[in-house]
Order: sequence, then structure tokens, then C-alpha cells
Amino acid sequence: MWRIGIDEAGRGPVIGPLVVGALRVPEVDLHLLHDAGVTDSKLLSESKREELDSWIREQTERRDWTFELHISQPAEIDRAMAMTNLNDHEVSLFASLARKLQTEGGGVLQLDACDVDARRFGNNVASRLNGWPWDGWVMDSQHGADLHCLAVAGASILAKVARDKAIGELSAQIGVDLGSGYPSDPTTMESLPSLIEGEEPHDCLRWGWKTVEVAWKQMHDESAPQRPADPNAPPNAQRTLF
Repeated sequence: MWRIGIDEAGRGPVIGPLVVGALRVPEVDLHLLHDAGVTDSKLLSESKREELDSWIREQTERRDWTFELHISQPAEIDRAMAMTNLNDHEVSLFASLARKLQTEGGGVLQLDACDVDARRFGNNVASRLNGWPWDGWVMDSQHGADLHCLAVAGASILAKVARDKAIGELSAQIGVDLGSGYPSDPTTMESLPSLIEGEEPHDCLRWGWKTVEVAWKQMHDESAPQRPADPNAPPNAQRTLF
């Protein structure tokens, strides 16, 4: 029997990517996650998250564990939201990683629901999984799954560390301290003017976010531009991103 846990990091920031992580572990190995101190990434210090991230990656080399990450850049988020909404985008991402980790033997697909209605979120993910329910599998979609489900907690750590690394790399690349990327972070808000002073918002920003729209209007006295369509997208692209 298996556990596949899926969680995201970076749903709300105005800067940087949204990262979705998925971790598949045998049920008999769950105690190892517990003993290592794996829990909701938000409850861990940065150093502890990084330590556990390395430990989980080591276990995937030594044991029959597998993980997947998807980094959804701001342009992808903006284009997805122009077609549907953020919840629908996350449903697509969760379903994509679940399909990659699909395996025989049965188990529980555990989701940290991104919708206010956890059951609806699970049903929407299930609708994008070919052949669901898979043989021997059930789904558990709930709020706070990263606190109650060890596989989800592991996925949350992988996603959070990957997102923090991406923000750090962006800060170094741009030469500006972007903070956490969240609108509630004063450092992030102090960096915003330098990211919207050009002819269009910086690519690291989520152009469709209200924070960007308001700041752009104040600086340029006009509405913020729309994110250009993906030139590599096929014509009449479907809603499902994967």
C-alpha cells in the first residue's frame, strides 16, 4: 500500500512561482517521516526545512520513494488565470503530478485542498485522472493535510524549499531583495516600484495580481498591461494545462 501526498507553496505571492510538490512513499515507511520530524513546512524553521528536504531526497535514492515538483512561473499563472482561475490551475497541477506518480498496489492519494470546499477540490482533481478510481486507490482531500498526513507534509517541505530557492535566485539575478514575494512582506513591497518602472511589469511579477494592478496604476496612471499570449502555445489550447 502507498501514500501519495500533494501540496503547494506560493499560492498567494505577487512575486515568483507557485510550486507543487508530490511525494510517494510505501505505507510501511511512514514512521520514518514521523521519526525524522517531518510536518507542515510552515511550522519548521528554514534550516530544518532544508535539512528535511535533503533527507527526503536521500531517501528517494535509497528507498522505494519518488517525488515530483512542478514550478509554475508567473507567466504560466497569469495565462492560466486568463483562461480560468487559480483553483482550476492548481487542480491541473495536482492532477499532473498524481498521474506521474500513479502506481500499482493501491493506496491513498492525499491532497491538501486549495479550494474552500475540500471535497470539490478532490472531485475536480479526480475528474482529470484517467481511469480514476485507480485499482485499490482512494482519495483523501482535506484542508490542513500537511499537518495530518505525513506524505503531504513531505511534499509541502519539498515545495516550500524549492520556492524559497527560486525567490533567492530571482533576488540575486535582479539585484534587488525581493523578500518572500508575499504582499504582506514589507521587503517585497519595497522592491515593487523597481519592478514596474519599465514599459511593462517585470516578468517575475504576477501581472494579474491586484497588488501589481494598483501599483502600476499609481505609477503610470493607466491600467496594467495584460500578459502576452504564449507564442509557443498551440492554437485553440485546451483548458487543461497537462
